[in-house]
Amino acid sequence: MTSPRILGILAVFTACSAAPAKTPSQAGGRQPVASGPHFPDAKAERVRSRSLDFPVELMLPEKARWRITDGPSWLEAEQLESSSRFAWRTWRAERLVRRSDCAAQARLVRPTIPSASDESVVDQRPFAAPPGFDSELVVGVEPTKLGVSGYAIVFGASVGYCYAAVFTTTASGAGAEQEVATRLGVAVDRVLSSVRTRSIDERAVRRRLVVTPKAAGEEPK
Repeated sequence: MTSPRILGILAVFTACSAAPAKTPSQAGGRQPVASGPHFPDAKAERVRSRSLDFPVELMLPEKARWRITDGPSWLEAEQLESSSRFAWRTWRAERLVRRSDCAAQARLVRPTIPSASDESVVDQRPFAAPPGFDSELVVGVEPTKLGVSGYAIVFGASVGYCYAAVFTTTASGAGAEQEVATRLGVAVDRVLSSVRTRSIDERAVRRRLVVTPKAAGEEPK
């Protein structure tokens, strides 16, 4: 049976979270989600991975307040004040890989990914980010010794590729349930929904032609 604490978080999360997987332009039109004093929820800036097998880019609110680590296997963003962390990974897989295979492989290399138990899950649905992947979002909350923890996980599969995104956060004290729910809304609507993969053309290094100015009076050849 779901505890009253979790039911309360579910109610707040449902109010904060938007419909499945908006595009960044759609997400920008809704009312901003209120967050706690330490969780970034202002202007978002672009973050791009360089070391992942299949590079991604995303929008991260108040980028300067996150400690970002790119690689070698995961792109991570940690915000110590709020005990919050994002982690993204893409990697090569069998051509006909399934989403469940990607989830199992991700958990093998990162055992700290939360387990989505029936008691903790408050939202589970198909997710459209990043485009081109068959992905599913799972959101969960649960009481801990430190207060309340929450997670939002996305596993996806494409032709020959896997994708994983993990958000975790913890809050304690008065209002912890509402704070965690609000952070989950921000994480899903503003960050995880904005993820997209970068094309080969975008990743290619473009050489610039350097034109040497001609001396005054010099005739073209």
